[in-house]
Amino acid sequence: MEHMPLILFCVLLVVIGAVEAAIFWKLPLWERPGLFFSVTVPPEFRNSAEGRKLLGRYRTLAMVLIAIGWVLVLAGGVPRRWPLLILGIAWLGFGPLIAFQIAREGVMPHAAKPVLVREAERAPRAAHLPGGWLLQAGPFAVLGAAAIYLHAHWDQIPEIFPVHWGIDGQPNGWSGRTPIGVYGPLIMGVAIVAGLSLITYGVLREARVVRVPGGAASHGRDFPHQVGYFLSGMEYYLAILLSFVAMMPLLGPPNIALVLGSSIALIVIVFLAAHHLNQVRAYQIESSTTQTDGRVFGDGTLDAHWKMGIFYYNPDDPALLVEKRFGIGYTMNFARGMAWLILALLILIPLALAFAAVVRRG
Repeated sequence: MEHMPLILFCVLLVVIGAVEAAIFWKLPLWERPGLFFSVTVPPEFRNSAEGRKLLGRYRTLAMVLIAIGWVLVLAGGVPRRWPLLILGIAWLGFGPLIAFQIAREGVMPHAAKPVLVREAERAPRAAHLPGGWLLQAGPFAVLGAAAIYLHAHWDQIPEIFPVHWGIDGQPNGWSGRTPIGVYGPLIMGVAIVAGLSLITYGVLREARVVRVPGGAASHGRDFPHQVGYFLSGMEYYLAILLSFVAMMPLLGPPNIALVLGSSIALIVIVFLAAHHLNQVRAYQIESSTTQTDGRVFGDGTLDAHWKMGIFYYNPDDPALLVEKRFGIGYTMNFARGMAWLILALLILIPLALAFAAVVRRG
């Protein structure tokens, strides 16, 4: 039993590795018809002999690069080799993108001229948030209830309590009974949930809805609203998770099996949700009445505005949020100053709260 935390941690790594491989395997197909490796192409190119060859090469190289990352992670499991662990984690995040960039270079000679005519509504759409404002208030209510409970049991909270554990199950990070130390996870939760709510509102209000035969897609069934439902689910998950984190001084250390089990479930659910969102988007695009001669050419933006095929930068586009070319969901137009402000807040606020809440024993 003494090795159980390490065994469970290894199981989690295996699951994460498998899901990561599946994601990078699927990513080239999680694009609009008429896009391939973030390049505008004739819709039939993806299934052509050359397209299948480029896809096969990408997948082979991506799997090799992911394997290299996991070798580095495992080699860095020894205390004196921790730099290899950091390198391996970084490589797993960015290394497979090398395969994407190589494949993108191979697709570029086959690029087609995009259709730049877009549908546009003269007035902003009403943002029908999933479940309405009452359901949207749920995550904040969860965090608020946790705060009230902690306040009511303040005297039962230890002066110093663990907040982080190593893979051996031993605590290695501590915090104290101070307002930021106790309520820090809840404050972080409010900031993250509020950020996700604003992103959901922006997507539903500004994102272009693909119209299908017979009229506009109904609210709740179009792609932006499907993304909104997913983001709302993430808000509830994070609110519940951070409430449990805040409760740990009273509840004691978390059950490792439960934590890892819920983590694995979340990883699988996110993957399945991404696959579902892509199916929704593909169906509505392929059924769209805005196609030209029955075909779709890209997403109405120029390839030149997509840096490395991932980052959108177009000073002439007033939109802040645009649909991703490579992957599922939306990304920001980094030509807008607001995009950089939002990015900074999303990174700095959680980091600042985490550093303020955690203390180390000397």
